[in-house]
Amino acid sequence: MGPHRLRLPSYRGNGRSDRRGLGLPLGCTSLRPMSMKKYPSVPDLAAAARRRLPRFAFDYLDGGAGDEKGLMRNRAAFDAVQFVPGYLEPRGEPDLRTEMFARPYAMPLGVAPVGLSGLIWPRAAEYLAAAAKKAGIPFCLSAMATSSIEKIGAIAGDHGWFQLYPLADHGTEKELLDRAKEAGFSALLVTVDTPTTRRNLREIKNGMTVPPKLSLANMSRIALNPTWALATLAAGPPRFETLTPYFPPGANYTTVAEMISGLLARSIGWPEIEALRKHWSGPMIVKGLLSASDAEHCLAIGVDALLLSNHGGRQSESLVHPLDMIDEIGERTRGELKLFLDSGARSGLDVARAMARGADFVFLGRAFMYGVAALGEAGAAHAVELLRLELEQILGQIGCPDIASLPRFVAKEAGPE
Repeated sequence: MGPHRLRLPSYRGNGRSDRRGLGLPLGCTSLRPMSMKKYPSVPDLAAAARRRLPRFAFDYLDGGAGDEKGLMRNRAAFDAVQFVPGYLEPRGEPDLRTEMFARPYAMPLGVAPVGLSGLIWPRAAEYLAAAAKKAGIPFCLSAMATSSIEKIGAIAGDHGWFQLYPLADHGTEKELLDRAKEAGFSALLVTVDTPTTRRNLREIKNGMTVPPKLSLANMSRIALNPTWALATLAAGPPRFETLTPYFPPGANYTTVAEMISGLLARSIGWPEIEALRKHWSGPMIVKGLLSASDAEHCLAIGVDALLLSNHGGRQSESLVHPLDMIDEIGERTRGELKLFLDSGARSGLDVARAMARGADFVFLGRAFMYGVAALGEAGAAHAVELLRLELEQILGQIGCPDIASLPRFVAKEAGPE
């Protein structure tokens, strides 16, 4: 995949080491040192999020399809990647900076799109967009998020990427893209891997719906989580702010799922992708493809990048992991198509593992959302800083000077012990 090492204008305190870390979003002035001691990893944030959220909200964030073995395979795919260190390599401060689509970024990682983020924590998308902008990394706004294109555009600026589910009405679809362009979003991410509704057993068992119903069981769960309840009460029920203008007259909170289903395209084919490519003038990424032949087709029609993804194990428990396909896809596209990756990354080490295997960029969704769910506004920057420290640490440990050099250090026949 293309070269990563570039001498770019420095994001001070971001790509280079600044151990007091990143400026915080939206008026938050500091992270307490105790936070790093108490929550030194993403799993620690996840455990705190579990305690702080009602069960239906946590399971929506944390759960996977079916028996959730897909989640376990996603984890195993990253764990299988091992490094061969070069301890006597010339040493210096690891350079985490990279460039993508002619823009400098402080690290080769970004915030993946998360739908219905306001259910997990009010204003989650706004907090993460601000933290991403401050950190010098991209933030992907889901069309299904609970903050509008315009609101996030004002926060993220050109660090904002917009994620689209193709719509049934192409006029509405083009209007959405025009709104994203006008709001300053610099790239378009088109998701194609949700042809059916998912079957999440956790959600079935706890009665999760969109929007959540105020059943007796859910009311009792909310009562056990007063911090979440008060924050949600103050913010109001989560709304799909980007899509609300396209709901029919008389639409109300109880019919949201039906209205969204009516907006979405029932099937997606190459003509739809080609039409989007013609309308969107900036970089365009297709998310969810895992086939080398599909990748070749994307290259032929002018797509700039693929986000290789099994939707984080949320749509099916039986899909291959992107790391299992990245070599073949890279060979078939001859390095001419940028390859991004998600689905199970939980640490800066996982980012390094993916980059070592040939990814050009890595996106994380749950990792960032655990931070916000655990710590609110400050958790967004805390998660970013954790990932930066972990990425810097593994490069320093193996003697890797920069992101571009990671493939030199990967064990060729890596596998579980």
